[in-house]
Amino acid sequence: MGRAALLALAFVALHAAAQPYPSKPVRLVNPFPPGGPLDVLGRILSERLGTALGRPVLVENKPGAAGNIGAADVAKSASDGHTVLLTLFSIVTSNPHLYDRLPFDPLKDFAPITALASSDSVLIIHPSVPAASVKELIAHARANPGMLNYASAGKASPGHLTAAFFGRQTGTTFTHVPYKGNAEAIRSVLAGETQMMFTPTTGALPHIKAGKLKAIAVYLTDRVDELPGVASLEGFDQKTLPFWYGLLVPAGTPREIVMRLNSETIKALKDPQVDKTLRAGRIFPIVNTPEEFGAMMREGHAAWGRVIRETGVKGE
Repeated sequence: MGRAALLALAFVALHAAAQPYPSKPVRLVNPFPPGGPLDVLGRILSERLGTALGRPVLVENKPGAAGNIGAADVAKSASDGHTVLLTLFSIVTSNPHLYDRLPFDPLKDFAPITALASSDSVLIIHPSVPAASVKELIAHARANPGMLNYASAGKASPGHLTAAFFGRQTGTTFTHVPYKGNAEAIRSVLAGETQMMFTPTTGALPHIKAGKLKAIAVYLTDRVDELPGVASLEGFDQKTLPFWYGLLVPAGTPREIVMRLNSETIKALKDPQVDKTLRAGRIFPIVNTPEEFGAMMREGHAAWGRVIRETGVKGE
């Protein structure tokens, strides 16, 4: 290559490096279908971050394979901060234990920005099930082995894993019916196609209040204020089953970009209106450093690994 060509390449590289971040729209990839808490977070953050960064932040839903398709897309993207993964804990913590081969290593191929939020969850049953408590549900299931179906957002989804763990812990047998997303799974319980489900509280609460579903336990929390008479499910807490939402970028993304995204995201989450909106949907903001979030990822990876080894669940 001639000297002129080398100089031209050097000029292009310097020009690219000199461009302020972001230099184009930012893709915020949600690896799950629209409609859940993660989507709510994405829509709020895209607006706030777009304003703060001075470039559009565009939410792109890219579902499939328990979130692995969207996550792989981000992992393989340029490490320039223009592609960001809006992630559920499972992509980092449980999927590596569920699938023999992933197209990415969640602890090596991503750089953490910050955790975003956590949420509480609830065990719901169809009103036709003759149970008003977990104890009564377990007794009914033992008397009718295999007769109760439980819905989930898909095979190897958090709802599937939690129900499998519950069955193992209580010595009960249930039949799994996977659906395409959490909203569709809740509709199946409402229709009586399935009889129970472990699900984030936010999507089920309106139906519980309307009397169309029964809540017999909450978990990942000590209580839900709107469900004062519903007890917490013992042994199903954030330590046993870490549950969070977060932001990741491809590994190798410059530190200054990681910190810019961390700073602007924390500002958005601390905005009083954003905080109020999220909490109304039972999404509880978390703010931390990339290092703290990285520690959460590693701890969750170990905790969910133990759960999956106990249940024997495998991904497709």
